[in-house]
Amino acid sequence: MKKIHITAPAKINLCLEVIKKYENGFHEIRSVMLKSQHIFDHIDVVFENEHDDIIISCDYEGVPTDEANICHKIATKYFEKIGKRVGLNITIVKSIPPLTGIGGGSSDGASVLLAIDEYFGFQLNENEMVAIAAEVGRDIPFFLQDAFAAKVGGAGEKVESIMNFPHVPILIVCPGGEIATPWAYGQLDEKLWFMNDEKRENMTENLAKIHTLDDMVPYIYNDFAFVAEEKYPVIKEIQLAMRSFGARAVSISGKGPTVFGIYDNVDTVQKAQKIMQKKYPDMFISRY
Repeated sequence: MKKIHITAPAKINLCLEVIKKYENGFHEIRSVMLKSQHIFDHIDVVFENEHDDIIISCDYEGVPTDEANICHKIATKYFEKIGKRVGLNITIVKSIPPLTGIGGGSSDGASVLLAIDEYFGFQLNENEMVAIAAEVGRDIPFFLQDAFAAKVGGAGEKVESIMNFPHVPILIVCPGGEIATPWAYGQLDEKLWFMNDEKRENMTENLAKIHTLDDMVPYIYNDFAFVAEEKYPVIKEIQLAMRSFGARAVSISGKGPTVFGIYDNVDTVQKAQKIMQKKYPDMFISRY
């Protein structure tokens, strides 16, 4: 029996553009994504030789613990790829609210995939790992790379690390509620009339080249913003409050409903956090 403990960080999309729908139903995106320095799920993976079942437990009500769980799916894909199995007991302690646009399930899946590959002596190369990850979840490949920031393209499988991307103070507020990925993309297919327009400015490419907070601000953008705001109008209220208390830029992460604000310094973001926590005591609020 061997046990590996892993931390699975949250993510935010500083910029997220949906630019095409593929014939297979997936969408081509452009995004700059950051890993959190403060928000993590904690996962223990115990490898068992007495059985070859995948057993999952989670402390967050509503997270599936059967074959529908991303960790179960990705472990199964890995075993199929290498032609071997081992028993897994996976315990997930959640800090990242599910289905809120900050990558909890995807990060968990990537972390379990890395742990299993470590157990088997790193049998798969980077391309093989990305292929497994992309088949299970389109955000998962991002979490396989080490860099803090990355430019993501394709349907999520193309990940290019961004070196020396500036670290800036970020506050996130999750107003509660969930936005399912199929529904969100369906809304864009119906309403985002300029999705396929080649004349669109490449916000992601511009953002990936910046060096300062001032350079960053104009390129904080998300195509899902209007969809999320229609479903959860409180998003606009939170964004206005963030701006009122010093945020230089605000947006949503992923498909939402999580809102984030970017601040000039730690002192300003800490003051904003205290104010927001007092106003919204039931919401998940954290420095990023």
